Amino acid sequence: MEQKNRHWSIPFVSIFVIITGVVLAFATKLEDYKINWVVVMGANIILFVFSILNIYFQQKNINNPNQAAVIRGVMAGTFLKLMGLAAAALIYLVAAGASRSVNAVFASMGLYIVYTWLEVKISLKLKPKK
Repeated sequence: MEQKNRHWSIPFVSIFVIITGVVLAFATKLEDYKINWVVVMGANIILFVFSILNIYFQQKNINNPNQAAVIRGVMAGTFLKLMGLAAAALIYLVAAGASRSVNAVFASMGLYIVYTWLEVKISLKLKPKK
């Protein structure tokens, strides 16, 4: 069982590498669509770190006999990830001033959906069925 639970990070690393490769390969094309690729990469890194930490803490808490505590942990992790990305977006929009890329923020929101979907999928597989 320990061997099975050790592989939960592979999908996150795979998605991170794929998104990083696509963003770097199409950086000039993204600039044509007024999407700042550096902002998208920053969001990718932030979401990757938050997702890995969230699943790690869920894995430690998954055998808690109180199922409500497990659900609260999942919801709290997702909420903290959302708030962390919202704070990063707000800081970026204020700091960038007139040169901000709103399209990059929307692309980052799309990445949030991808990472959250993957996180929920992996969370459901962590707890073995009885």
